[in-house]
Amino acid sequence: MSQRVSLLINQKGKWVKYLEITEELWKKCIQETLFGILKMLESAERLLQSGGHEAICAGLYTFAVEEYGKLLLLKQYNPSDGKVKIEFRDIFRRHEKKFKTAIENLPHECTILYSPWESKDWYSKDIWYSKDVIADLEARTSVFYCDFVDSGDAIKPVPRVEETLLRKAIDSFRTIVDEINI
Repeated sequence: MSQRVSLLINQKGKWVKYLEITEELWKKCIQETLFGILKMLESAERLLQSGGHEAICAGLYTFAVEEYGKLLLLKQYNPSDGKVKIEFRDIFRRHEKKFKTAIENLPHECTILYSPWESKDWYSKDIWYSKDVIADLEARTSVFYCDFVDSGDAIKPVPRVEETLLRKAIDSFRTIVDEINI
């Protein structure tokens, strides 16, 4: 009986911490990640324009933000002898580091899609901490599935989205992504 071999999983069945890839594959990954971001932004925007549900549009947008974090992390590597050693488990398999990197490099209007305040300049207030924004962005993907709250006695609610803030976030984020040089 043959056993399937994967360079992505170690002998213990866990994701490998590091993965060494060719410089060519690294460049292709950067290009494909950027292309994916643009596709998700365009899809979220088109769905929103055609009356799609804001939470689903925000979910697509959130995946684009996460991929932006991955893109920024990938671009930090420097090839050596035609190879690039990437942190596979921490970049490709975990959300928090990608969201944190994206949030640190995006203006507030790209990361906050709902405001509990009536003031239109709410995002300039220095009360949003990166951890809260990451948790909110991760929660936005819950629109694609149904899950229970930790107590097990209710369904997790989908975070609220304000259409005007989402449109502003998409427009602002698209401008930033369009300026990326690869």
